[in-house]
Amino acid sequence: MDSVNGASGSSGSSSTQDSQSVSQAAQTAPTAAETRAQELDDELENNPQATAALAALTADPNYAQLSVEQQVQALDAFNAAPNLATATYLQGVAEQTLDPQATPTALTPDAGTLTLDGQTYDIRNGELIGADGQVAGSIRNDGQVQLAGETAPRSVYDDINTRVQLREADAAGQTRNLVDLHAADPNARLDSADLNRALTQRVESVISRARREGMDMRVTDTYRSVAEQNALYAQGRTAPGRIVTNATGGSSWHNYGLAADIAFNDARGQPSWPENGNWDRYGEIAVANGLEWGGNWRGITDRPHVEYHPGLGAGEARTMLPAYRQGGLQQVWNNLGL
Repeated sequence: MDSVNGASGSSGSSSTQDSQSVSQAAQTAPTAAETRAQELDDELENNPQATAALAALTADPNYAQLSVEQQVQALDAFNAAPNLATATYLQGVAEQTLDPQATPTALTPDAGTLTLDGQTYDIRNGELIGADGQVAGSIRNDGQVQLAGETAPRSVYDDINTRVQLREADAAGQTRNLVDLHAADPNARLDSADLNRALTQRVESVISRARREGMDMRVTDTYRSVAEQNALYAQGRTAPGRIVTNATGGSSWHNYGLAADIAFNDARGQPSWPENGNWDRYGEIAVANGLEWGGNWRGITDRPHVEYHPGLGAGEARTMLPAYRQGGLQQVWNNLGL
């Protein structure tokens, strides 16, 4: 009898404990929004500015009061352009969602500048001010621009040569840059007929995504003739200067219009190669777009460099030299199925 009673009592206790464990697990399990936020944080790990913007969004008190579904929607919107300007805009959206009568200042930049289609505008509290001092349109912190006379808005991220600086004032009246991007191809190197279009499209996609993540990048080099490559190889060897390449003419994918070098813009919009730049994130984006990234090479790495040559390795460029001599760039592209 005792053993039966004892067994019965033990079963009841176990059932209660199991119920409590299930309840605790339900309480500690991450929400869909927390899971989504972690996914974004992992994806953007090599872009500390983007992860800081994500942290600012998820730490916002108004964001915290949204439903889980609304939080996921905000995170998906953030992922479209994961930078501080977008995070600031979404903080304003969260405030307005909780109080439809609110008019959050976070929705629009306080100051900045925009150069679009060759026209430059000053930004004042979300308004675009033309050279004549008149209001020419509006701009939001999510990058949406509405010009007077146009029926549909456009994004500052659609054209990689758009110059945009969005600035926001804090409570003390100090302004900071939310996003600051210069023209990515001011010398129109990507428009060269000597550059294969399949490469161009991928490079444009890489730069576009990098800009959306707040990375101010630019094209510095694309096509190089065989003669130019030989002259570059001679530098530091038989010609003045320092050694900048180990590839002789015909040994570089640049010689076939299938490579590009990308750098960062400095504060003045000039090319720079900062040691602490987000090179790894740039490389991740490049690889995701089907490009080979020089930062992944063994031995001598080339972090600015990307190339596209499906079916052949990075060191097989010279195998294309006979085709180049026979029929030029087009013959090389034909041989590669491009």
